Amino acid sequence: MVMAAAGALWGSSFALVDLVGDTSPLLLTGLRFGTYGLLSAVALWLTGGFAGIDWRVALFHAATGYVGMYLGEVVAIQLAGPAPTIAVIGSVPVIYAWLGARRDGIDPRILLPSAGVLLVAHLLINVSSWSAGDRSLVDIVLGMSAAGLGVASWCVYALHNTNHLRTSQAISPLRWSSAVGVASGFLAVPLMISGVWFGGSSDPALGLAAVVVYLAIGPSWLAAALWNRASVRVPRALAGQLIVFEPICGFALVHVLSGRAPSAVEFAGEALLVVGALVALGSLSRVRLEPEPIPEEDQPVGAGVS
Repeated sequence: MVMAAAGALWGSSFALVDLVGDTSPLLLTGLRFGTYGLLSAVALWLTGGFAGIDWRVALFHAATGYVGMYLGEVVAIQLAGPAPTIAVIGSVPVIYAWLGARRDGIDPRILLPSAGVLLVAHLLINVSSWSAGDRSLVDIVLGMSAAGLGVASWCVYALHNTNHLRTSQAISPLRWSSAVGVASGFLAVPLMISGVWFGGSSDPALGLAAVVVYLAIGPSWLAAALWNRASVRVPRALAGQLIVFEPICGFALVHVLSGRAPSAVEFAGEALLVVGALVALGSLSRVRLEPEPIPEEDQPVGAGVS
């Protein structure tokens, strides 16, 4: 349930981009992670200060799993629209499971049926978006490329982050999420400057501020803390399936915020994304998956703030 909550929070972060569609992707990403960095700095200071952090690893995780991932997805949403972008994000359960299976000693070919289901889902969703006529084929292709780069960046982060948390006994998962948040804030500074210089925003300041504060607290700090706490307790391949709540929540919010129901083709594609993750889960259920033991030192400390 903890990983499911993290996935739902992440899904909401992509659906909300359409509310501030006139804001530069650089500026929106910079504001989100700049605010997140400030909150994380306070949390880190309250739970032991800034000593004992491997800042090189924190910067790498911030660049790949936080700033790089979200920048790619914001660009994708503004070019191709939210539904096709969330569809790419919806492939994460199978992609991450495939990568995790290799590291967990599982034959990744057992995931081929779910990959086939995901391919059909992507075709349906992208055909629906193109048929709607509000996006050109070039924009959709460029948007999907940006989304794919964002997902690839996140998968690199997710695997490295899980390995780091399972081998490091010097810091709790919750405290580590704050350290990566501080590093994200550092990387956000040039993004904010570039965003103001090259695009800025014509969205109402109050609305933009509300979205940014929510993104910094919910999908950033809280989701990362939940994910880090849970990722050391379940196998990597199984963890990937629990991210399916990200596209489910994202699609639901997109339709609620746009005030329209999905077309039959779009709904079929969205449903197949979930089916693909369930097929992968069924394949993995036939393999013995054992979570790795958690060292006592890796248990969360303090009041749970990180």
